Amino acid sequence: MTGENGYIQFRCDWEPADPPAGAVVAALIAWRDRLYQLGLIGVYPDGIGFGNISARGSTGATFVISGTATGGLPRLGPEHFAEVTAFDFAANSLHCRGPVRASSESLSHAAVYASDPTAGVVIHVHHLGMWDQLRDRIPTTCPRAEAGTPEMAWAIEKLLGQPAVRERGVFVMGGHHEGLMAFGRTPDEAGERVVEAYRTVR
Repeated sequence: MTGENGYIQFRCDWEPADPPAGAVVAALIAWRDRLYQLGLIGVYPDGIGFGNISARGSTGATFVISGTATGGLPRLGPEHFAEVTAFDFAANSLHCRGPVRASSESLSHAAVYASDPTAGVVIHVHHLGMWDQLRDRIPTTCPRAEAGTPEMAWAIEKLLGQPAVRERGVFVMGGHHEGLMAFGRTPDEAGERVVEAYRTVR
């Protein structure tokens, strides 16, 4: 379900807190800003932002992710990130803490981490050319599973149940127009997988 501002409506239990810090956050910022320059993260003419990046936390099922409505910012800082500390696919809800609310695509990131214990970083980008040319040519989620829904999270889990998909580390979101995701053990591995896919369709 989409609200009046165009963002996916899910239940976000947000706890204001200091920004996450550390070398991983710095690496996420560097890759996020590079992908912004390529137009893979940004904002549409109607003001709706797209694209986000995350890294698995050091404990449990936590992860750090860029905040909602940050896609249009040319550069990010730690103050634009939140830590997701709990999530529930069936309830389409999560708990996060930080200076901003977590991205509305957080549950899709959570599905990758839940499906692949080796995934350390997840990147979500938008690009019509990549989506058109790679859809069904590389691993693609069910087109009936829409963005920001429990069905998308479950579709990702199903897709990543295949070892070959986990090894490739890139897939198209079939029910999310223009959406693709990449993941890897490190920011560089995940980021380079995005760039490699981008170069194949330029």
